[in-house]
Amino acid sequence: MSALTIFVGNLPGDASNDHLEEIFSEIGPVKRCFVVSEKGGGKCRGFGYVTYSMEEDAQRAIREVKEYHGQKIKVSMAKKKINVKKKGAGV
Repeated sequence: MSALTIFVGNLPGDASNDHLEEIFSEIGPVKRCFVVSEKGGGKCRGFGYVTYSMEEDAQRAIREVKEYHGQKIKVSMAKKKINVKKKGAGV
């Protein structure tokens, strides 16, 4: 089985990497976990990512994790980022 990254949406502005990891590590070992913050180290932009070593753990987290500090969150499979060159940027 391969590693799988999940997207966590609807996080509160005070969400932290440590607390996100604490919640998701109850499902299984977390390989990588982070909230996306505003530039300059500001508050959470409302979403983050969690990567599990085992696909089974990621699937279970998608089914079972529904809250962050009592606030409903959205948990789904992360989509691969497609690198698209911007028009006018390049060689």
